[in-house]
Amino acid sequence: MELGAFGAIFAFVLWANLITPLWADDYCRSIPFDIRNTFHIVYGNYFYWTGRYFTTLITFFFMEMKDYHSIFLFDILNSIIFCCLVFNCCKISENLIPRGVKHDEDRVSAINILFIFLALWWIPRDIAEVALWKTGSIGYLWPVTGELWILRQVLAKRTHYGLAACCFVFFISTFLEPLSLLMSIVLVCYGIGSYRRRAAVPWGFIAAHMLGTAFLWLAPGNYVRARVMEHDTVLHRLDGLFGNFGSLFDLYWLPFIAILLICYVSSRKAGHVGRRSPELSGKVGFFIGLALIYMAGLLLFPRSSLAARVSFPASVYIVCVLGMLFVNRPDMTMARVMAVRVGIFGMVIWHMWICVPDLVYLARISRTWVDLTTPHSKNYDDVTLPRVTMGSRHKLLYVHKDIIFVGISPDPHSMMNVCFARALGVKSVHSEAE
Repeated sequence: MELGAFGAIFAFVLWANLITPLWADDYCRSIPFDIRNTFHIVYGNYFYWTGRYFTTLITFFFMEMKDYHSIFLFDILNSIIFCCLVFNCCKISENLIPRGVKHDEDRVSAINILFIFLALWWIPRDIAEVALWKTGSIGYLWPVTGELWILRQVLAKRTHYGLAACCFVFFISTFLEPLSLLMSIVLVCYGIGSYRRRAAVPWGFIAAHMLGTAFLWLAPGNYVRARVMEHDTVLHRLDGLFGNFGSLFDLYWLPFIAILLICYVSSRKAGHVGRRSPELSGKVGFFIGLALIYMAGLLLFPRSSLAARVSFPASVYIVCVLGMLFVNRPDMTMARVMAVRVGIFGMVIWHMWICVPDLVYLARISRTWVDLTTPHSKNYDDVTLPRVTMGSRHKLLYVHKDIIFVGISPDPHSMMNVCFARALGVKSVHSEAE
């Protein structure tokens, strides 16, 4: 059943990746393949725009080689990485309450896996931007999955690895600034704790991660970009932080809260859960603390740079908390067990009912643009496309839950329009006026 659950998750996520079109930065990096030019661009970015060297390099390679089926390979790899994220959350959540072999067999059951998958999909503000959008997946899904694996090793005290693990730790710590800094702090604290307990300290493991963090944070491009961005006050940043933090909680939490209420409310054994496993209480507090510290760390960045996707790591930590509470729920009566199962399968149906039409609709929009533009590439024409907006406010940029949409604007000089036109080989592209 467990393999079946992961198989179903992989199949859905793969389909979602395959049907999701390129958006925005994906087109900007869809240039003819030239390895020397690619390294030149990435080198320039590191010194004049961003320290995310490997993130940018990988994105360019996948986008440039799309004529060689690299996008299909990316979709498969990205789906595997998403399943690894689900697996990491499951392993963090399991076996925190000793109940004997009979009960431990059910700790990573299909129901638990589906609950954690659904939480990972619907608790974050914008799963499409970090798990389906090509550029966003490399920049957020990949580092969050890798750093969560590192956190698993820390929690399990299994950080004594060789050269390959140290290279991986360095590599993954160069992806996402606030997450890399947080995990370096966690690893340093772990090293100090191990030293005080007179346990072996994984110096190489810790040093590799800190070196990656330094490589990311000390990139000259970070400071060049900071000088051209809007300078804001501490109060302005605090206002953005509180708004960002508050937006983590929405009505999509309600089904998950309802499931947990079924498990815990009026259960005679619910009150004994914390006392039976101090490890559960400690882990819940630890992950809540990580989420709060991560969000507080965003004060280091200008408010204008805090896109919705930046909060994704905090959402994953919150999902780990929900997963721990659900997986380690108290023993229930058969009626409650059936209610939980019906609730989970009902959420699966609800999930498909929302996602499939949304993703098909977005794919149809992109396909229409491509079909209307491609015939004009022979004559290098200016192309006018139908105006398409999203949401009740008719936005050209709309990012929410399973939807990422970047529309064609009336301005032919906007970034999206220029990149789209260049990728499809036309002179310019713009939408009809309002």
